Amino acid sequence: MTRLKFSKEDYLDITKQPLAGTSFTNWIKLLIENHFDIDWQFWPKAICVTFMILALSPLRIYEKIKFEKEIRKTQTPLPIFIIGHFRSGTTFLHYLLGQDRNLAKVSTFETMSPWIFIKGEKFLKNFVKRKLPEKRPMDDLEMEADLPYEEEYAIGNLSPYSFYHGWYFARNIYHYYRKYVLFNGVSDSLKEKWKETYTYLLKKIALKYKRNKVLLKSPVNTGRIRLLLEAFPDAKFIHICRNPYEVYLSTWRLYRAILPIFSFQHVEVEDIDRFILDFYKGIYRNYFADKKLIPEGNLIEIRYEEFVKKPIETVKDIYERLEIGDFKKVEPSFRKYVKAHEGYKPHNYKGELNEEIKEKVYMEWGFAFEELGYSK
Repeated sequence: MTRLKFSKEDYLDITKQPLAGTSFTNWIKLLIENHFDIDWQFWPKAICVTFMILALSPLRIYEKIKFEKEIRKTQTPLPIFIIGHFRSGTTFLHYLLGQDRNLAKVSTFETMSPWIFIKGEKFLKNFVKRKLPEKRPMDDLEMEADLPYEEEYAIGNLSPYSFYHGWYFARNIYHYYRKYVLFNGVSDSLKEKWKETYTYLLKKIALKYKRNKVLLKSPVNTGRIRLLLEAFPDAKFIHICRNPYEVYLSTWRLYRAILPIFSFQHVEVEDIDRFILDFYKGIYRNYFADKKLIPEGNLIEIRYEEFVKKPIETVKDIYERLEIGDFKKVEPSFRKYVKAHEGYKPHNYKGELNEEIKEKVYMEWGFAFEELGYSK
């Protein structure tokens, strides 16, 4: 077995752990659930998280007292879910659609501080801005406090009911995957708590931005269609897929980038490789089985390879087919964003894709190649 490489800088960088924005109650629940199993090299990170949580507690208490009743009374906005496996183009699509100011979004800042983003923003946003890297470590796309981000981070900071806790406690990643992505063997009461947490976040976003539609992006939702429809029966879905060979290699690039930043535990390379293969299989088996439950007219499926060639035409098709807004009014903003990113070049994986990898990926994901229309 080969341990995933962590550097000394990874151990000492104590400012980028998302759980600094959680509550003390949630932090203790996670520590108990994971038997306080933190490798000694990561204790500085864990101590920093604890201090940040305690320092922000007065703001959390104040915002909860002041806004809780109003949040509960707010109408749940219509969710527009961008789904698709990690590294399938979900972020570029999210950033592009996020140029529509008529849609509420969950920003990077709000995912990191979901308890306090109404009143705490003016105190904390500049701090978050200073600590964020200029570019995302896995793909060099820009990373800013105001850009839309994955709401799964916010769910993880609000509750124990998030797959991303498996990134923080990486040796327990299968536990969080089975429990909060596949929801295998999970009680109905826990499912309801997860739905309530998700709804609470969306209501709070709607209250802050006074919008009745919210644009969301979380790759793990690809495997949760049934539960999402139970919570939000009128939700719209945009599914984007990419060549599975590239997805596999790019997902490995993702894990090599984020686990050293997020994890409190060392993990073996072979275990993560097995997990990457199993995760893809699990969410896509769920997606192919459950997408038929989405009401007609509420799902559009696009391909990454076509989207990056014709982004404006693709977005126009999304707006028309899902009826999510007036495309013509927002088109100038879309074109401006695309123009600004004309020089962006995604990582080229041709030199990394050998026959051994192709054989392994196709053996595990062959069913998805066929369903998504990609050749072996």
